[in-house]
Amino acid sequence: MTNSRNFLQTTPVLRRLDPLDRTVFALTLAVWAMHYVMRTMLALMPGDMLVETGSLMARTVASSIGIALCLAIHVLLSKVDSERPWRLLGYALALSFPACLVLTGVGEYVFRYFTDYYTMYPDRWMNRWELSETYKAYQWNFFAWCALYAAARNVAEVRRRDQQLADAHSAAQQAQLLALRLQINPHFLFNTLNTLAGLIVLGRNAESEKMVLSLSRFLRYTLARTPSQLTTLADEIGMLRQYLEIEAARFSDRLKVTWDIPADCTRAMVPSLVLLPLVENALKYGLGGSERLVEILIRARREDGHLILGVEDDGGSTHGNAGGGLGIGLSNARQRLAALYGDDAHLDSGPLEHGWRSVIRVPWQADQVLESAA
Repeated sequence: MTNSRNFLQTTPVLRRLDPLDRTVFALTLAVWAMHYVMRTMLALMPGDMLVETGSLMARTVASSIGIALCLAIHVLLSKVDSERPWRLLGYALALSFPACLVLTGVGEYVFRYFTDYYTMYPDRWMNRWELSETYKAYQWNFFAWCALYAAARNVAEVRRRDQQLADAHSAAQQAQLLALRLQINPHFLFNTLNTLAGLIVLGRNAESEKMVLSLSRFLRYTLARTPSQLTTLADEIGMLRQYLEIEAARFSDRLKVTWDIPADCTRAMVPSLVLLPLVENALKYGLGGSERLVEILIRARREDGHLILGVEDDGGSTHGNAGGGLGIGLSNARQRLAALYGDDAHLDSGPLEHGWRSVIRVPWQADQVLESAA
């Protein structure tokens, strides 16, 4: 039984048709069903003797043969380049002429088998005039099918190109985001390891162990996230706490961090590591440009269908160009937001009277699990 199932699953005839094949099959059925209906309605005209079960059966068989011939033309043309629809239409029309001749000849024998029409009118058997009329009726049907077939192939080609363009754009976007994420500042690791070495030399084992654990969690989080991945603000804040614990060991009592994160904002979805360059720049330029205690305020709020994230410090520095931070920097952060959200997201950054403020505005998108739980 298992072998039988495997055979059925791998038999080419039983494989699912692709969208183009399904479209061609559907339009072929429609064309020949319309032909069948029209021929049957003509047979209902007064004086016509072909309204009987045999003639209906003969017409059904002839239409089925027409369907098979159209599908055979599709198979023959499946390898033909569909980027030039007029050439494809020409090939289809060229193949329709011999197909129509075959159907006309076979159709005569089908009607002779299922009906007594040619017994009643023997002089009409293989009559040239009747054959020409039958041929013209079938040929117009083939013409209609060829036009619809070329149009369907052209539409499928346009959709294929659009999908390729979308895939290429997505791949380029992913490559751009990855390139931005790979711009990692090695000074962070160097400074962290130097601080850790100093703590070990001083015998401050508890602080060293805490710093190693924070660094491990921070690196695990940053390395596990893909460039376009969204995460909850709660996870992003957890990562920032690990990062700031590491930096607090370096800056000792010169750093104060204040959090203003409402509980309802923690379930919002944000790009991974979106706040990291803002906090890193606050540390680099705020603390680097001051010898006193510097406070960094990290806040979030929901406003008009958007999530507003802010990082500000009172270090008194203008932050220079604020371009070289851990990972991507402010300019690259703008590029990343543009790649993910287009014009729906913004990063504004500028000086305060004493310090610097950076604000990110992204569309509100809540985690579905946390949203339902709330």
